[in-house]
Amino acid sequence: MTLRLSEDLIAELRQVAKEDHRSVQQSVVLAIEAWLAARETADIKSDPDTLRALAAAREEVAGGEVSSTADVLAALAARQRHSA
Repeated sequence: MTLRLSEDLIAELRQVAKEDHRSVQQSVVLAIEAWLAARETADIKSDPDTLRALAAAREEVAGGEVSSTADVLAALAARQRHSA
């Protein structure tokens, strides 16, 4: 994919790349990743069901209702054996 950018934006990207000791391409990728992360965060914060689920999960963790990775993998393996 090719992005067509204005000369002003290209100059700004070159400056940022120079300051951060990165290539312009790396700077573009990092900017896109930051934008996608911000958009995902905004999506999560705007979804009441997701916010309620996160709050419930925090309460469970605070209350000690956690499982180790080993326990989860053992339960998954047991479930797979029973369904096979």
